[in-house]
Amino acid sequence: MCGICGIYGPEASSDSVDTMLSLMERRGPDGFGSFASDGVVLGHRRLAIVDLSDRGRQPMISDDGMVAISVNGEIYNYQALRSELEALGHVFRSDCDSETVIHAWRAWGADSFARINGMFAIALYDKPSHSLYLVRDRMGIKPIFFWRNADTVLFASDMRAIVAASGRKQWPLSTTGLQQYLTYQNRFDGETMLEGIHMVRPGEMLRIHASGLESTAFANPLDAGERHERSFDKAVSDFKSIFLDAVDRHLMSDVPLASYLSAGIDSGMVTLSAAARLQGSGPAAFTGTFDRGGWYDEATGASLTAASMKLSHQLVHIDADRFEENFDDLIYALEEPRMGTGALPQYLVAKKVAETHKVVLTGHGGDELFSGYPVFKFLALRNACVKDRRNIWPLLRSLRISEIPHIVYFTLSAIFGRSDRPFLPVLFGRKRLSRLLRPEVGAAVLGPLRGSGGVNPVEMSFDELMRQYIQDYLPGLLVVEDKISMAHALESRTPLLDNELVAFSLSLPPAVKLHGNNLKAIPRAAARGILPDAIFDMPKRGFPNPLASWLRGPLSEWMRARLCDPHGSLSTIFDRGALDTMANGYLRSWRRRFRPLDEIATHRIFMLLSLESFMRQYRDRLGVVLTPPSNGEQS
Repeated sequence: MCGICGIYGPEASSDSVDTMLSLMERRGPDGFGSFASDGVVLGHRRLAIVDLSDRGRQPMISDDGMVAISVNGEIYNYQALRSELEALGHVFRSDCDSETVIHAWRAWGADSFARINGMFAIALYDKPSHSLYLVRDRMGIKPIFFWRNADTVLFASDMRAIVAASGRKQWPLSTTGLQQYLTYQNRFDGETMLEGIHMVRPGEMLRIHASGLESTAFANPLDAGERHERSFDKAVSDFKSIFLDAVDRHLMSDVPLASYLSAGIDSGMVTLSAAARLQGSGPAAFTGTFDRGGWYDEATGASLTAASMKLSHQLVHIDADRFEENFDDLIYALEEPRMGTGALPQYLVAKKVAETHKVVLTGHGGDELFSGYPVFKFLALRNACVKDRRNIWPLLRSLRISEIPHIVYFTLSAIFGRSDRPFLPVLFGRKRLSRLLRPEVGAAVLGPLRGSGGVNPVEMSFDELMRQYIQDYLPGLLVVEDKISMAHALESRTPLLDNELVAFSLSLPPAVKLHGNNLKAIPRAAARGILPDAIFDMPKRGFPNPLASWLRGPLSEWMRARLCDPHGSLSTIFDRGALDTMANGYLRSWRRRFRPLDEIATHRIFMLLSLESFMRQYRDRLGVVLTPPSNGEQS
């Protein structure tokens, strides 16, 4: 895992790349380097994981000097690719997986990227065509940002490196980015919060050359071919085999591994499968725990899982004081406001892991690939009702108490909601935003929703819903994971997003994934006999945290001071009186007595706190003032 950056164009300079490298030290504290050619400079920060020798240093250059690469990530099938390339006559100089990229490019050109099973952001300079290629893995695990200014393009793993190298002292917020964030607490289609800065999209290859930019999709994870009819038992058996192979590939490392461990199925399966393969040498397990138990207690289940194979298990204790102390550092690490109130606990656990390890395994992707969210059951309920209302009763009886609020929410959304992305939670609706935003900002942000999916929620199919969660929802979680882990020089890996496991998931019909009307039926069945029995009686929680009780208790004045400061950053975007009303209403809200009803309100407060911190820190740490979008701006 590393950090990459560079410049293409007549203004390309090593000084600018040095500036970017200095801003990305935490992504690669084990070394750095650069490569310069006519009109191109590449930079690289190294976190040494595979081949710790100097032979693995980057940027890496082909023997004839015609190709140079800077790679962030891991190529899990590099040994198989290497054997194939050696049979074609290629000679390797190192044991580093990144060297495979050079030889694969020389052998197969742009087709080489579709052959890679891994997580990666690649910058490849092809000297004969004077072209720079920016390539991101098909699931979007590793981010890469770029900014085009006239005939010069800057790119980097971190957005703030681009901002620093630009020399600008002011930067406008993106109309589209702000609109998407306020609506969904997320962004889509490569949008960011900063005007003109974009991300390469998952599975995209961006070619930069003298005549401009060209975008090509080298892989689409949703192009999985035909569905295969399988019995449920056969699907479970196949899942076990493919999953274990995926975990095995993700253990590729010359340093010890750790694992995040919750009380859930995905992280438990990853942790115990890795432990079985490593045979007593790990991974060390880490779990976040809070000063309040009950619903927020995942330590009990995680401890049972760790104890089942006598793993080293560390609990990371998190309370309101640690939240306040680390909040600004979290937002700075994220670089821009992003989804999920669980980001701060995630940040603190990663910080603890990084004290002793460089690599951590995660359970990301299981819910999106194997129907783990209640919205998937809602769609099954809706479809059953449409076909024959008698089919709905078995589904209703299968509902867990924790699933019911989600089912009600999505039912009401389908009836009354107006969203360009049906069945993604809407945090701020247009009416609420119209009361909250300053008029001049509202004129820009309350325009038509951009990037509309155009799918009628009443007609949305199960496959369309899964596509939405894989293409729109999951990449947001993955960027959060990348930013949080790399803030601590920690590489996080996602075995459940292995190419073969993704293809297997997409080959399964909905009825098999929701067998017996159970969410994530296949992984749950596969985990029987592996995870402790008590795990299966625990509700799905998704890294819950007592933020609401903190914000209404020990952090209430801190929250009000940040949201309602008349001279604060938020005052340039939102009406001060409306912010006061919102903060006071949250503190007194009757919903605080009903946790499921209070979640969206707490997310709204977290979103505004994140936005305030983001704008303030760009000013204080980078010396860049972020200005609100104006009507007519496009990103």
